Amino acid sequence: MIQRKILKPHYYILFAAALMLLCLFSGILRVSAAEGFELYADNPGIHVTAGDSVSFDLYLSGSNAADTDVALSVVSMPDGFTGYFKSGSYEVSKVHARGDSTESAASFQVTVPSEAEDGTHEIVLRAVSDSGYEDELTLSLTVSELKAGESNFYVEYPDQEGVSGASFSYSTTIANNTLNTQNYNFSSNAPAGWNVSFTSDSTQISSLEIESGSSAGVTITVTAPNNTEAGEYQIECAATSAKEQLSTTLNVTILGSYDMSLSTVDEKLSFDAYANTESDVTLKITNNGNMDLENISLSSSAPSGWEVSFDTTTIDLLEAGASTEVTAHVTPGDDALTGDYVTIMTASCDNQSASAEFRITVKTQTGWGIFAVIIIIAVAGGLYYVMKKYGRR
Repeated sequence: MIQRKILKPHYYILFAAALMLLCLFSGILRVSAAEGFELYADNPGIHVTAGDSVSFDLYLSGSNAADTDVALSVVSMPDGFTGYFKSGSYEVSKVHARGDSTESAASFQVTVPSEAEDGTHEIVLRAVSDSGYEDELTLSLTVSELKAGESNFYVEYPDQEGVSGASFSYSTTIANNTLNTQNYNFSSNAPAGWNVSFTSDSTQISSLEIESGSSAGVTITVTAPNNTEAGEYQIECAATSAKEQLSTTLNVTILGSYDMSLSTVDEKLSFDAYANTESDVTLKITNNGNMDLENISLSSSAPSGWEVSFDTTTIDLLEAGASTEVTAHVTPGDDALTGDYVTIMTASCDNQSASAEFRITVKTQTGWGIFAVIIIIAVAGGLYYVMKKYGRR
C-alpha cells in the first residue's frame, strides 16, 4: 500500500499567495510595457487594390522611447503579402528612437499580391526596445475590386439653393486610386460673372498633389452674381492630372434676388433748411428684387447736434416690386452756420440695405436778413448826417 504525503494547510496558503504575487507581478510588467512607449501610424487602415505597393510611416512616442535602440519585426502577415522596414534608403531591422512623435522612426513597405482576395487583411508589427519595453501595431489593408486608375471626385451634397449674390459651399473628396502620385489642376465651366474657388486646409489652391492610394478633401465655393435670374444652374468642376480627368457636377438653384433702393419721390437728394427749424423730406424705398423684404429699419447719420426722426422707423413688409414712402424730419442744430452739410439716410434688413446721401443747405432766416439790412441803412444814414453837418466846419 502506497502512502501519500498530505500537505499541511499552511503550505496551501503559501502556494496560493505565491501564485497571486506571480500574477500581480506579471500584470505590473504588462502595464509597464504598455506605458513604456507607443508604436503607431497616422493611417493604420487603408483601402488598396490587388498589386498595390503602399508605405506606412511608423512613429515611436513616449518617454521610454527616447534615446534607445528599438528592434522592429513582423509578427504576422497574410499569405502572399510581402513587406519590410525602411529608413532613408536602407532596409532596417532596428532604429534609434528619439522619443519625438512628430518625426517618423521608420516606414513599413507593403506589396499586395496581384491575386489577393477582396476583404480586410491585417499585418501585425512589433517594436521592442533594449530596455525591455515593447508594443504592437496592427495595419489593416482592405482590398477591393477597384482597378488602378479608377480615381473619383465625390461631392457630399451636390444640390443647394439660395438667392442671387449668395455663396454656396460644397465639400468634396478626391481619391487617387492610381499607382502613382498625381498633381490635380482644378477648373470649372461656371457662367460668366460667377466666381468659383477651391480651398484645401483653409488655403485657396489651383492644384493639389495627392499620393497614390490617398484622398484629400477640397472645399468648392460658388458665388452667384447679384443680378442672377431665378432658375437652376449646373456647374461642372474638373480635377485634371497628367493621366486622368475627374469631374463632379454642382447644382445651384437660385430662388430669386434681393435688391432695394432709397431715394426721394422726385429723386432730388438735396434741400434747404434753417438752424433749429424742422424740415421734412419724403423718402421713397423700393424693393427692386423678386423676393419680399421684411423688417426694414430706418436710420440716419447727421452732423453733431442735428436731429433726424422718421414718422415710422420700421417697415414690416415690402413686397417684391413695391415701393413705400416715409417722411424724414431733419432739424439742424442751434449753432449750424450757413453752408452745405451731408446727412445719410439708410434702410436695411437682414437681406439687403440701401443708403442715400443728402446735401442740406443751411440758410439764414429771412427776418434776420431784413433786420440786418435795416441796421446797415441806419448806420449809413447816421454817417451821412454827421458828415453833412460837421464836414464843413
